[in-house]
Formats: sequence, structure tokens, C-alpha cells
Amino acid sequence: MGFLTAVGRYGRRMLDAVLFDLDGTLTDPAEGITGAFRHAVASVGHPAEDDADLTWIIGPAVRDNLARYGLPDEHHDLVVTTFRAHMTEVGLFQATVIAGITDVLATLQEQGIPLALATAKPVFQAEISLEHFGLDRYFTVVAGGIADGVPRSKSLIVGDALAALGHPDPARVAMVGDRHHDIDGAHANGCIAVAVTWGYAEGGEMDVAKPHHIVDSPAELTALLHRLP
Repeated sequence: MGFLTAVGRYGRRMLDAVLFDLDGTLTDPAEGITGAFRHAVASVGHPAEDDADLTWIIGPAVRDNLARYGLPDEHHDLVVTTFRAHMTEVGLFQATVIAGITDVLATLQEQGIPLALATAKPVFQAEISLEHFGLDRYFTVVAGGIADGVPRSKSLIVGDALAALGHPDPARVAMVGDRHHDIDGAHANGCIAVAVTWGYAEGGEMDVAKPHHIVDSPAELTALLHRLP
């Protein structure tokens, strides 16, 4: 459906598109991502403590996480390769879909609003995840990282998604995510920034990121997106 014809049941024009982050927004990937990270850093002799909380790695690019973890630069290439391989073989399938999120996607699709994924994951991994969890039917565009592990900002990824959607008016596009990277990407591209609280944002993160809206449940997200813009 074209951007000018996406209207609600009462004739009110709806959003032109909605972009979604993947990890922490559509799915809970904690077991798979933290497990792959532990496996990868241990493979070069820098294991994480058994009781270390690694949920902060969910969302940012892998190389950014390695820098924060303090892994020496000479190990980064091998660890990225090991992490990616473990995720592709095991970690992707250890995620779970957030309860109620499928209803959000189905409702938006029924309203004729195009949906795009905007994730730091490599595109091929994102596509595997969507297909595995039966979410691929809802998305017309998948934008993401590059398999070589070189970090790409969420701003660039959101820009890729908008371009693939045909350059809708960003003021009529919502970007939904759980980390500041998602909110930063929305702001950088002029989109409506929507933060969800069921993901992995660290304390005070959204105070700095300043999303336009914050929602606490998928049902609240559906209601918000129906009202926007």
C-alpha cells in the first residue's frame, strides 16, 4: 500500500512505516547472545567470570562490545568470527519472541503500514531469525549490519531501511527499539523515536537518549502506533 493510502478504519491517515529493532524489542536473545560472547572471548583466553552480567552487550555492535569488555585489539577479528559462527549455528535459535509482539506486527500489517527491521545484526542473521520465529511474513525490508563485523551505526541502518522503503517522510515513520542506539538512529533520521521498556537499556540510558515516547508493553505500543503521528 502506498504511503498516501495508509489510512485507519475511520479515514485517518496512519504512519507511513514502522521500523523495529530486533534484539530486546521483538525477541529476548539474552541466552544466545551472552552464550556466544562467553564462548568467543574464552576461545582467546579471556573468559568472562561465571557470575558476570553481560546483558549490556545486547544491542550494540560486537566490536563496540569487545572494546568495552577490554579485550586486546589483536583478538578482535578472531573473536568476531567466532562469535558470529556460534550465533549462526546456535545462538539465534535460543531467543524467544516477546509475548504479545506478534499481535503488534499483525495489527500494523492489517492497517497496511509497511514494516522494516533495523538491526545491528548482519542481514543474513536477521533474516534467519525472522524466518525461524515466523516473523518474516510481516516485514518488507530488512536492514542491518555487515557480516565482517565492522560496526555500522544505527543511524546508517535506519537510513538504509528508509531508502529501501522508498524514502517515506521520516516525520511519519516510527523507529521502535530498546537501546539508545535505536533512539539515536531515529533522531538522526528525523523519525519518531519510540522506546520499549522490556529490553536491555541500562539505568538512565533513556534519560540521555530522550525518545519521543516510552511504552511498557506491546499492547501499549499498539495503541501508541495507532495514534501516531
